[in-house]
Amino acid sequence: MKQRSIIVMVILTFITCGLYNIFWMYMARAEFKQYANYSDINPALELLLCLLCFFPFFYYWVFKFSADIAKFQGETGRAVTDNSVINLILAILGLGLVSELIIQSQLNELE
Repeated sequence: MKQRSIIVMVILTFITCGLYNIFWMYMARAEFKQYANYSDINPALELLLCLLCFFPFFYYWVFKFSADIAKFQGETGRAVTDNSVINLILAILGLGLVSELIIQSQLNELE
């Protein structure tokens, strides 16, 4: 799974007016699916649903991705850090970028 700098993510998000986040959502989920070997994850469908019905599915996506990371941590014997509720609350409060940064930080720790 690719390591991504949190600072670079913030810079790219602002430079591209949020388009980087769409790219990141797909790539991060696809890489996690392959790394964790979870066959029930469909990054393309998830991205499409986020774009079509943005807020409701994006909230679900943030919660589910965070929960999947915690599940994988438990399955592999790592210390489990379940940020799913925190990330959901941040997303609802309009801080979705912060949620994504927390998710990427957790993905970086998986390597």
